[in-house]
Amino acid sequence: MIPSGISRLLLTALVMTLACGSAFGCRNSKQPDSQMPELPYSEMRTADLIFRTGTGRYSQMINIQRDTVRYSHIGLLVDLDSTWYVVHAVPKELDGPDDFERVKLEKLEDFLSKKRCLHAEFVHPPKVAAERIVAKALQYAHDSVRFDNKFDLKDSTELYCTEMIWRLFLMEGIDLSEGRRSYKMLPLKYEGGLITPEDMLAYPENDSYFIY
Repeated sequence: MIPSGISRLLLTALVMTLACGSAFGCRNSKQPDSQMPELPYSEMRTADLIFRTGTGRYSQMINIQRDTVRYSHIGLLVDLDSTWYVVHAVPKELDGPDDFERVKLEKLEDFLSKKRCLHAEFVHPPKVAAERIVAKALQYAHDSVRFDNKFDLKDSTELYCTEMIWRLFLMEGIDLSEGRRSYKMLPLKYEGGLITPEDMLAYPENDSYFIY
C-alpha cells in the first residue's frame, strides 16, 4: 500500500533509481537468494523494523558492543505497489563508481542477500502514524542523505542506521532506544554514545514475529 500524501511520481522515481543504476544497468533481474527462507509476507506491515546481522567489517565493529549482540544493522520495511523494500542508512554498499554511503531504498531480497546478511529478525514496532514515518524515510532516500561516519546524534544532516530509525519514531513521540547508549565501539569513542540495533530491539512494545 502506497502511503497517502506521497507523490506517486516520487515513488516511481525511487523505484526506477533502485532498479537501474546509471553505470551498472538493471540489477533486479537476478533470481532470489537461495539461502533466504520463505518470508512472512502475510504478517509484514509497512513501517515494520527489520534487524540484520551483516557480513562486513562494520558489522563486526558493532557486534563488539555487547556480549550477546545478535544484530548489527536495522532498516524500515516499506510496501510500494505490493513489492517490499527496505529504507536504511548503510556504509560500504555502493551501487556504482559514483555512489556514496547514504540512505537508500532497496528491495528486501537484496537487503537479505547472503553476501550481506547472516541472520535477520522482523519486528512490529509500537503502532504509530506509519504514513508519516514512511514519507519521511522515503524523503531521506530520495535526498540521498549521507551516512554519518561520525556517529553524531547532535547532527541530523547525516544519519547512521539506528539514528535514522530512532529519529523517525521520535517524530511520533516514541524513543525506541529509551536513552540506551553504548560506548565500547573501537577504535573510537563517540561523544554522546552510540545507539546500537540491540538498544532499539529492547524496546518493550516491540513484537518480534519472524527470525532466521
